[in-house]
Amino acid sequence: MWAAYCHCSDCRQATGAPVTLWVGFRAAEVTWTGAPQSRPGSAGGTRREWCGRCGSPIGYRDPTIPDDEIYLAIGTFDAPDRITPEAHAFWSTKLPYVTFDDGLPRHETFSRARKAAVN
Repeated sequence: MWAAYCHCSDCRQATGAPVTLWVGFRAAEVTWTGAPQSRPGSAGGTRREWCGRCGSPIGYRDPTIPDDEIYLAIGTFDAPDRITPEAHAFWSTKLPYVTFDDGLPRHETFSRARKAAVN
């Protein structure tokens, strides 16, 4: 498991937020209790998933990343305060008015970090 803020335009369009915090898992570690809706994302084969009942963004899968990973939106967690972000991804495309003073690594594109600190 790992967690990173994403500042890319695809995530902004998919979530309606200026920045999104995603938590990554191996797909085998995720069990759906319902059937999420899915559609292609705008970034190279990405699949976006959302709740079929309320429309909330749930997660995404990116086939260009190995290990069959799935990334879940932090807002869908029962205890989001137990997840500590590790980095910023796509820092080069962040909106100019979004500022962070958190000391986390800032990757110009994406990060392959794996370990999220769980409190």
